Amino acid sequence: MKSDRPDCSVIVTTFNRADLLEGGLEALARQETPTGLEWELVVVDNNSIDRTRDVVRAFSRVVPFSVRYRFEGRQGQAYARNAGVEEARGRVLAFTDDDILPAPNWVAALTTKLASGDLDGVGGSVLPQWEETPPVWLMRRPNLQPWLALTSAKEPMLLTYPLRLAARIVGANMAFKRTIFEEFGGFDTALGHRGRMPYGLEETAFVNGLLKSGRVIAFDPEIRVSHRITPRRMRRSFFVRRVFCHEAASVWLEPVGPASGVITLFGVERWRYRSLMGALARTVWRHATHQPTALEAQLDLAREAGTIWGQLVRRSSPRANGPASSV
Repeated sequence: MKSDRPDCSVIVTTFNRADLLEGGLEALARQETPTGLEWELVVVDNNSIDRTRDVVRAFSRVVPFSVRYRFEGRQGQAYARNAGVEEARGRVLAFTDDDILPAPNWVAALTTKLASGDLDGVGGSVLPQWEETPPVWLMRRPNLQPWLALTSAKEPMLLTYPLRLAARIVGANMAFKRTIFEEFGGFDTALGHRGRMPYGLEETAFVNGLLKSGRVIAFDPEIRVSHRITPRRMRRSFFVRRVFCHEAASVWLEPVGPASGVITLFGVERWRYRSLMGALARTVWRHATHQPTALEAQLDLAREAGTIWGQLVRRSSPRANGPASSV
């Protein structure tokens, strides 16, 4: 007999990546849980037009645990995650993505960690699984790995506000008690990936809000998942686009409007336009002269452009539709 309230609900959000989703589901099928631990899987299809629905249905027929499919037509990962929270029945709500391969003890480790009662949330390591040999330029820049949603901390710790790159949890590997969502609500739908635009930040904003309110959230490096890094994410253009979108989304976490007395043009501080022109000049020069720091200059340009774009969009439609981009 299955209970109405399982110990854990795993929520996987997906958008037009049925092939990657199949690998993630296979990893979840290999979960090793102790006797008595009951869990379910909720797959939220965020408006896919591929064979995602068929993949989930076929998977549900061959596994011993409950699998439910939920379609969410509003585009955005935050919408999808919130739909998963509504659909899930578990006492613990665990989140991961369609391109993630959880370790065999992942469900058990997250559930056991939160069952102690001392923590409100927990996350763990996200390690790379390169789909092909990564380029030399990428491996020489470990500072780029956080843009791949990888975590590098080696020791367990309690997180502090505000989250830092060296001490954080990410949406690919995190779990919270159900009561957290009952008290604080869901993820901010003005943030998060939207279709193919990698804005992110909805889980960062959510966790920061919990920490600021005094909730206890931990990082445990022994709770592991692997992130499948496809060749598309090993291109310089991916990181430029990722940085641009991140900065555009970050604007939505700031107070509305510039400080009093600051001179603006279309709602953006004038000095930002000068900074943008300087970053553009450095990028052109370093690329033209084939300097080894050309990528760094391009990323700085993406930061400046993303911030300005985010401010322009927020000024025209404050929190109405979330960040947007024409990149």
